[in-house]
Amino acid sequence: MKLNKFFIVFLFLFSLSCMATENNVTLDSANAAYLKGNYEKAIKLYQSIISNGEVSPELYFNLGNAYYKANNIGYAILNYERAKKLSPEDDDITVNLKLANQKTEDKIEAAPQLFLTTWKNGIVDMMSEKNWSELCIVLLVFSLLLFAVYIFTSRRGLKQVGFFGGSILIVSSIIVFFIARHKFELTKTSNEAIITSSTVTVYGSPNEKGTKLFILHEGTKVRITEDDGNWTEIKIANGNVGWVPGKSLSPV
Repeated sequence: MKLNKFFIVFLFLFSLSCMATENNVTLDSANAAYLKGNYEKAIKLYQSIISNGEVSPELYFNLGNAYYKANNIGYAILNYERAKKLSPEDDDITVNLKLANQKTEDKIEAAPQLFLTTWKNGIVDMMSEKNWSELCIVLLVFSLLLFAVYIFTSRRGLKQVGFFGGSILIVSSIIVFFIARHKFELTKTSNEAIITSSTVTVYGSPNEKGTKLFILHEGTKVRITEDDGNWTEIKIANGNVGWVPGKSLSPV
């Protein structure tokens, strides 16, 4: 029985190793195709790696670049947004996403937000959930070290530094913990999407017999408010709401 369990674990690890090796070979082929200007081939290879379950900001970034070079702005923005969600602090992703957005046809002015909302969103988007979690751990460790100084030292000055410094850091770690949790929830339950059809008519109800409200073009970022399977209710940056066919957009 022990031998069987060991053999099963060995097969599992071996299969993971083979998959990783296969993905690395495919990635090299995709990068080579991209450098040769064969963007359609590069896109297919990058997508095959993602289909195998490997996800990273670098992979989405490369896929976005291939779509951008192929002049498919909708899917370029979609993959830049996916990369940015995993690595919001990456300047290259931010720059390329900005360049791609400049090529979109719809220039929608965002509805004004309260200062506190804008300020909060700006802080949350400064780093990824992983980075916020790592910062929380670092602050917690240093707060414990300072409390240890407060407990074990006999010098009054050091005791004050240990107590007040530890208190500030423990409060900071709690705040960062809630930011990390909020970022995690946003990442896992994102309702943002990108219009990937060249053009799509937005209706007042979930059917083509509804009132035609306005038209959106590929690359426009929307927020999903409801989905009934075939039709999706969206909200755009200026606050307008309507229904589009579900196949016309892809979630970030």
